[in-house]
Formats: sequence, C-alpha cells, structure tokens
Amino acid sequence: MVLVKKPFIFQVVGYQNRGKTTFITNIIEKLRAVKVETAVLKHHGHGGKPDIIGMKDSQKHFQAGAAASLVEGDGTIELLGNFKTGAPITELIQLLGLFSPDVILVEGYKQEDFPKVILIKEESDLLLLERLTNVKAAVAWSECLERTRNHALVPVFPLNSDQFFSWLLEQI
Repeated sequence: MVLVKKPFIFQVVGYQNRGKTTFITNIIEKLRAVKVETAVLKHHGHGGKPDIIGMKDSQKHFQAGAAASLVEGDGTIELLGNFKTGAPITELIQLLGLFSPDVILVEGYKQEDFPKVILIKEESDLLLLERLTNVKAAVAWSECLERTRNHALVPVFPLNSDQFFSWLLEQI
C-alpha cells in the first residue's frame, strides 16, 4: 500500500478531445490496484450546464428547482447541486475531501495552480507548456513525442506506456 499525504491533488489538462477522461480512467484503475483511493473533479468545459442523462426522481427534484438533490443507496450517493455563484475549485475539492480520497485528480481547470500534467496530441498543444503554471510533466501521443521532448523543460512520457504512472506514484 502506498502512503499518501491526503489528499494529493493533481491536474490533468489539455485541449478538448485530447483523451483526458480516458487517461484519468486508466490512472484511477492503476491507483486502485495499489490500494490508493481516488476522487475526480471534472471541469465541464463545453459551456452551459452538464447534461443530466435519464430522469430519475433525484434529477426531477433538481430540475424542479431544488438547490441540491442527493440520493443514497447501498452506500453509494449521487449528488446534483447548484451553487449560488460558480463554485470555486477549493470548495469543490473540499466537498470531495468528505469522501477521504488519497488522491484527487482534477480534469481541466487549466489556469489553476495545482501540480499538473499536460496531454500533448498536436504541435499547437505545446503552447500550454509555456502558458500554464506548475506543470510537472507532459504525456504525448507518438506523433508528437519527439517535438514535445525537444520543447519541454519537464519529464515527457509516451501516452501508451506505464512510465507516467510510475513517475506519478513517486510524486504521491
């Protein structure tokens, strides 16, 4: 079991359609295999409110105007809520902290200053290496791997390898 100063917060950033969700899903599975509990905060970066799929009772309550709707069953909860103003990331992380994760992975929120990895798929993505703060690593698609290594001042890992995960465990 890996000992973690709780919670370790780490961002996964990149432009839209760069594989952030798939990348995070793989990290969660690997962390779970070494007994590290993970929570995820995802920024809905497509504009507007996230889609609510289906229409369960809790979703009906929420859409009817409830400030929050929480349903629990067999130890699992689903929470829908509206903050009066956009929720600061610190409050969202605090909310996730109630679940006592060892690691909180943040998908998106590029401008926040938590330690982060950038996913690089195209040459135009390299600008993020210069524009973002607290970049600790980059993960690049094979077609952009060498250009990323030549451009980056941080460790660069190939997308489909376990090298990044091994590095991440050392950071935790």
